Amino acid sequence: MDHGNKVVSLKTGAQLETEPLPAIGPKRQTRIWKMQDLHLGGMRVRDLATFFGVSRKQVYKDLQDAKVLYRALVKDFDSDTFLGREIGFLEELRRKTMHDYAMAKQEGVKLGFLRLAGEISSKLTGLLQSTGLLAAAPQRIMIEQNPFVDKEFRQRYAALLLEARAKGVPIQGL
Repeated sequence: MDHGNKVVSLKTGAQLETEPLPAIGPKRQTRIWKMQDLHLGGMRVRDLATFFGVSRKQVYKDLQDAKVLYRALVKDFDSDTFLGREIGFLEELRRKTMHDYAMAKQEGVKLGFLRLAGEISSKLTGLLQSTGLLAAAPQRIMIEQNPFVDKEFRQRYAALLLEARAKGVPIQGL
């Protein structure tokens, strides 16, 4: 697990105003992260001490410091920015998948892209619902009549797209 090379000071709430603790260097942080991963994976404290060549007391201290390090690293986490990037990524992925669907020649490949686009849409909808940005999603969307069957409609639609493109209006999928 990569936690970066950020050096974090182990200050707790009460200690922030009173006593500064020394920062943990990158080597010890690396040991702490590895120790935490192995411990969460089921390795016992005695085995961790043997593996890392430290005392059991030091293992307990490192495991405690791992909790403080995690809290310090997530303290500055900006959930709004992360959520915005995730939504943007899923929307871009869905758009590209639909473009690939339109460009595909074989029916099996088209079906694969269509399924992938459906999965992405489902994930995006779930994300939006779980964050409260979308209250409810429609269960079923029905198109009563396909307007593209009419040749005149298709011609007017194509002319409108060409006019929008000439004006520099971005059109998704084109």
